[in-house]
Amino acid sequence: MTSTVFELHIHGETVPRNLELTIPFELSSHPFRKPVKLTLKAQQRFNKSANPETVQHILGKYNFHGRVARRKPFLSKAHRRARLEFPKSYIKKPPEFWISVLFVDESKYNVFGRDGKQMVWRKLNSELEMKNLTPSVKHGGGSPMIWGCMSAVGVRNLHFIDGMMDTYIYLEVLKQNLKQSAEQMGILPHYKLSG
Repeated sequence: MTSTVFELHIHGETVPRNLELTIPFELSSHPFRKPVKLTLKAQQRFNKSANPETVQHILGKYNFHGRVARRKPFLSKAHRRARLEFPKSYIKKPPEFWISVLFVDESKYNVFGRDGKQMVWRKLNSELEMKNLTPSVKHGGGSPMIWGCMSAVGVRNLHFIDGMMDTYIYLEVLKQNLKQSAEQMGILPHYKLSG
């Protein structure tokens, strides 16, 4: 036996140390890889059979746990930088400023079924690392969308959007609902849009 291989006993199965160390390393690079694939890859590399359950126990030992991957919007590095700069520019605004801010957003709702969830093996508190996120595209699918707005005063108009929403539909929704909602909230003359 060489100095790089130590026999390890996990639930009755003997696992070489280099095999045990390779599995978490492999998963760090490819967090969406399934334990069965990791097992097959390890068997090919070390010519040592391993049970997928043993691979799962090794992953648990190194604090990797199977979780549903969070979805992230498809954003470039420039978009991410801009998204960080936007809130930084408003951090020192006084409370009076926020009273006149009108927040708007839209959301898609699935009537039948749900969007597929993808499992990822990750460590605790690493759910927002880029490699552990699954991409999503805004306005994707064909499920109903609802636009709404709110301010410090309260919630106002909801608008149901049929079909897919594009820039022109979104601008039409704003035209129909924004001014009316700001007027109902009593912030029309000086409201600011955030969305």
